[in-house]
Amino acid sequence: MTKDQILQNPPRLTRFCWVDNAGISRGKAVWKAGLEGALRGGVGLTVGQQGLPMMVDTVVSKTGLSAVGEARIMADLETFTALPFAPGSAMVLGDMVTVAGEPWAHCPRTFLKSQLLEAQKLGFEVFSSFENEFFLFNLDDTPLDSSNYATLDAFESARLVIDEILDALEGAGLTPEMYYPEAGTGQQEISIAPSMGIKAADQQVIFKTVVKGIAAQHKLRASFAPKPILESTGSGCHLHVSLWQDGKNAFFDSSDPIKLSKLAYHAIAGVLEHLPALCALTVPSVNSYKRLQPGWWAGAFACYGLDNREASVRVASTHLLPSADEHGKSTNFELKTCDASANPYIALGGLIAAMLDGIRRKLEPGEPLQTAPGAFSDSERQSRGIVRLPGNLEQAVANLECDEVLLTALGGLAQSFMAVRKAEAAYFKEHPTEEIPRHSYVY
Repeated sequence: MTKDQILQNPPRLTRFCWVDNAGISRGKAVWKAGLEGALRGGVGLTVGQQGLPMMVDTVVSKTGLSAVGEARIMADLETFTALPFAPGSAMVLGDMVTVAGEPWAHCPRTFLKSQLLEAQKLGFEVFSSFENEFFLFNLDDTPLDSSNYATLDAFESARLVIDEILDALEGAGLTPEMYYPEAGTGQQEISIAPSMGIKAADQQVIFKTVVKGIAAQHKLRASFAPKPILESTGSGCHLHVSLWQDGKNAFFDSSDPIKLSKLAYHAIAGVLEHLPALCALTVPSVNSYKRLQPGWWAGAFACYGLDNREASVRVASTHLLPSADEHGKSTNFELKTCDASANPYIALGGLIAAMLDGIRRKLEPGEPLQTAPGAFSDSERQSRGIVRLPGNLEQAVANLECDEVLLTALGGLAQSFMAVRKAEAAYFKEHPTEEIPRHSYVY
């Protein structure tokens, strides 16, 4: 949508939105009379906003950010979206810039752009999507229903709200591919068609906004927390990715046993090498590590395999597709070690940095694993090079502090991001485990 088209009939309120270092979607709404100026000059943002942890609105001092100083959110009109659950309102995403108009080091969206540019320098476009699981709760915090995985009863109990969510997602420009009730009571899964470049991360922000908004209209609360019910299954946000070159999927090779190219193997090896540190970006909340346990299909070990849902990297099977051309279009791998407490720009940007490092260094991932890694003894895993991923956020951030590739990619964002996550880890060390799901309502 162009600026002129928007201003011909401006919404009453337009939310200029961003996602902070704690993975929380936030926004400031501009009244219609001021929209033209805001689209031209941006919306002001106190720099300290990027220093807020998820549990309190107090700036973490070690971020280097404070109440002094300002950035501006510059709208990307490609993301302008009318909000069906809020008539007269729209949202728009954008980049954070300095008051001088320069890219701001603490902007997650700018970080992802930098990694997409690094991929372009090697001749690749990034094709990706976020596959969300989420819970629907009644307002008294009880799950919407007590059904099980993909039961037809569960389809019916959630049908009215899910139908409206799917219609709203399509109206917002997203393409739903599949829906089914997941294993947890009240848990749902909706997958969205992949997109090139930054659009996949933008769509993830829009997806969560639409789902939460429609759920609220039905007097329900949608939770994307990794583990909103500690004794139940967790919610992942699986990140699917492939690299394309000259209009073709560079991950596909019809002669390979699992249809992967050498490039794809190098990319997977890069992810596995950096995954102990990448966890700080893709499973970045304290609540994440309640989910990241063996036996829960969450990707608790650094390994890969064809349709191996206990591996952190699952190569998606395409063997039932009728033609080699369709194989090539759909070949991808899925990072299961990812959840929706992640800032999608930071998660995808970090994943790209890890893949590109594997490609540049021509790393090899070894043989794909055909067994759940938890079935091996510790010594067997060690001999196969299978690493147990961090057991808590503190350990993941410590790993990130030692990963030069990811730190270099993050640049100035590294300081504020790690300080926020360290503050969250320290807070929950001093508070009961039962508080974690309650605080995770923000996701």
